[in-house]
Amino acid sequence: MSFDEQELPEEVRQSVEEAWPLFVEFLKKKDARVTQARKIVLTQVFSRHDHFCADDLAAELSSGMNHVSRGTVYRTLALMEEAGLVRVIRDTDVHAHYEHTFNHPHHEHMICDKCGQFIEFADDEIMVLIEQACKEHEFEERNHRIVIFGTCAACKAKEG
Repeated sequence: MSFDEQELPEEVRQSVEEAWPLFVEFLKKKDARVTQARKIVLTQVFSRHDHFCADDLAAELSSGMNHVSRGTVYRTLALMEEAGLVRVIRDTDVHAHYEHTFNHPHHEHMICDKCGQFIEFADDEIMVLIEQACKEHEFEERNHRIVIFGTCAACKAKEG
């Protein structure tokens, strides 16, 4: 899947325009190369609104005008995670799924063991408890993720 930045939805284009300079700054601090391939990966990630695997992203970028190597996809995703632009969520099979977090409110996940569906939720009370626990233990939080595994309503209904 190739893209022309002018053809991107306005929301995606704006996010890329805001995030790319931040990522460039991060890359320079790490003495990592700033390349067009990395911008293509970032743009493709920001074009997605799901929980995707690196292999799926690599397959999307494996051919066409905006071809990016599998290794570049994996290295760029790792750098984007370190920069705080994506978050990794592991399922019960320890597969890594990614979602972009730039300009998105923090949320947690429930993952169905049967169908693999990701359900996002946010809860202010959980956030307060985490903040209290950090304060109580004089712990400076960098990030957190909560993942709950179980069975979604649709799969439960099928069990009957």
